[in-house]
Amino acid sequence: MAEKELQHSLVYDNNTLTVRGVTQVVEISEKEAQFKLSHNTLFVKGGGLNVTKLDKEQGVVVLEVASLTSLTYRQSGISFKGLFR
Repeated sequence: MAEKELQHSLVYDNNTLTVRGVTQVVEISEKEAQFKLSHNTLFVKGGGLNVTKLDKEQGVVVLEVASLTSLTYRQSGISFKGLFR
């Protein structure tokens, strides 16, 4: 059975980051998280990162975030960066 392509989205509200479309959780620590998406990789940097929900079947990860520093997408050597302060 072919793996279906998940639609990707991000929602950041009240120190909670919801990432949809996750195909693999690569790494999660208190300061950084890395998620593979259908066509790229998402890097989340900040402080106090804590997973509150992980649904592999739906491809959803919910993180509590004390401080969000940056969100970076990487695809084939190209980097798209968003910086929050």
